[in-house]
Amino acid sequence: MGDKMVKNIKSIMDYYKKDNYEILEQKSDFILPQDLRPVVLIGDVIEQLKRIPSNSIDLAITSPPYWGQRDYGIKGQIGIEKTPDEYIDKLLIVFNELKRVLKDTGSFFLNIGDKYIEKNLQMIPFKLAIKMQSNGWALRNIIIWHKTNAMPSSLKDRFSNTYEPILFFVKNPDNYLTPDYYFNLDTIRIPSKTEFKSDLPLTLSIEEYDKMKGELKIKNDYNGKFKDTNKINLGASPGARLSVNGEFYSRQRVFKIDEELELQIINLLRNYRKKKGISTNEIDKYFGYKDTAGHWFRLDKGGRTLPKPEDWYKLKELLGIKETEYDEIMTKEHYVLQTVKPNPIGKNPGDVWDFPTAKIKDSHFAVFPEELPRRIILSSCPEDGIVLDPFAGSGTTLKVSKELKRRSIGIELNTDYLKIIEKRCGIIEVK
Repeated sequence: MGDKMVKNIKSIMDYYKKDNYEILEQKSDFILPQDLRPVVLIGDVIEQLKRIPSNSIDLAITSPPYWGQRDYGIKGQIGIEKTPDEYIDKLLIVFNELKRVLKDTGSFFLNIGDKYIEKNLQMIPFKLAIKMQSNGWALRNIIIWHKTNAMPSSLKDRFSNTYEPILFFVKNPDNYLTPDYYFNLDTIRIPSKTEFKSDLPLTLSIEEYDKMKGELKIKNDYNGKFKDTNKINLGASPGARLSVNGEFYSRQRVFKIDEELELQIINLLRNYRKKKGISTNEIDKYFGYKDTAGHWFRLDKGGRTLPKPEDWYKLKELLGIKETEYDEIMTKEHYVLQTVKPNPIGKNPGDVWDFPTAKIKDSHFAVFPEELPRRIILSSCPEDGIVLDPFAGSGTTLKVSKELKRRSIGIELNTDYLKIIEKRCGIIEVK
């Protein structure tokens, strides 16, 4: 962390102490929710975060008070700082404490608005995001929440604002290449309008392929300017690759190996390699590879790979491994048609979300729509997980969490919101 950021964080801590808000050591009086009743912690957000145990929260979703938007007349409120930089630095303190309570597999979705000063957009969300990246967070997406019912504007010197960003963060790992966090895209896929059509079977056994390969009519009638382009230079577009390469079959494992099974197999190999006392360099030499075998014994998500099917029995023999339950899983193969086809469950919704703002009777201002936290919770919180909203407001996140059968915790400084939260969520626990 740079000297400037350290000074900024120290100044914010001093600010809290000046205003008689003590920066507390973590308390141990708080018990995590045991049922679906939302728990609401009343008070300063940093003090209340200190009460929550480390590595206990699966998902955090929040929308803090925007800078310079409203003065609620409550001591300790966020959003009335003198400058955007002071506001950003105060939020960094909050989110640093939030990072402590978030599980290593957890995610944090932050909806935050921007502000103009003398016709100059301050870039608050993006300045904050850059500082968070320097403070142990990895930014996975900037989601555009397009407000389909945005307020009309009388502005004549610029375009009206019709979106807000939602920043998707995970903990930035120190000891592996890829953040390993919970994310289930299949729960939020949207229907695809594309129909898949092909005259070729999607899969063929090895025997079927060998018998039919002379008769298979593989589509490849492309004769455009890229016909002689090296495959590696065709780009990532599946459609472009299909146009140039046509449909073809690739040989693959029959069994899909999930993360749990992959780690079981790697741990088996690690144990036998340890018993054998052989280095990965020696294994590479045995196979005639370079810098390959080391990945077969790594546990980190970004660095581990499994041996190819054709290497499995040779590796077992080298390490002294007898018959295992993984032999068929590791070696059984078939041919899979390489073509462009939609996911049968639906397509990725992408990073532009079209939702209207919502309005509740008990509040005079707009709140984010329930569909927004619904999509986030379904994709980023396991069914037995806990959702946290450190700026709970009217309780939208808590309400949707309860409907989706996730436990939830909200933190709120303004006690006036308690009646609104209770009206929307039913019975709540206030602590």
